[in-house]
Amino acid sequence: MSKLVIANFKMNGSKEFIENWAKDFHEEKESNKTIIVALPSLYLSNFKDSNFNLAGQNVSNQSSGAFTSQLSAQMLKDCGAEYCLIGHSEARQYLMETNENIKQKFDQLAQESIQQVLCIGEPLEIKEASKTTDYLLEQLELLSSDQENIIIAYEPIWAIGTGLTPEIEDIQLAVDCIRGRFNKSIKVLYGGSVNSSNAANISAKTDIDGLLVGGASLNPKEFAKIAQLC
Repeated sequence: MSKLVIANFKMNGSKEFIENWAKDFHEEKESNKTIIVALPSLYLSNFKDSNFNLAGQNVSNQSSGAFTSQLSAQMLKDCGAEYCLIGHSEARQYLMETNENIKQKFDQLAQESIQQVLCIGEPLEIKEASKTTDYLLEQLELLSSDQENIIIAYEPIWAIGTGLTPEIEDIQLAVDCIRGRFNKSIKVLYGGSVNSSNAANISAKTDIDGLLVGGASLNPKEFAKIAQLC
């Protein structure tokens, strides 16, 4: 089964930048991976390239109503999103999202048949206290152990944008913890300072189903290399 490689643009880009990004990506050797691009939401409907799958970066936990500034799952679907990130550490931190909020978002996306990509990960103090697995399991409490067809992205918070990555053994420990939480097969991705220098090693030496790439994804040629190496 093809691995998934997600480019998370975060709050970066413009219409021109994204058009040039896609063009430069295609100039590199094509990858046989499933490529997903998580764009700022207002650019989703402008992105016309059948070689990519589109993802939202977040969604409202409500279907409609007086929720100024928010986007519903139906709106994301109308814009072409087939996937959506939820529970990203930046949303948990800056938007004060809780497990309850994230579960509601998970359910909203399910109603529109949008594939959820649930992001989980531990801060540095949890890692240093050797409590990573307990912390991850707490974040996964929002889902039933019988949940099917889900994607979990493990992103240790201390590794996001820092240039630091966990040891291979630590990544695998987290992956085993996540898989062991569910009774059925799931997909587990890794994210956190992924680049073309470490993508091959992480992919080859851990039991992951793909990568979630942040800052490095803004460079289309770098991202293309990561997709080839995953």
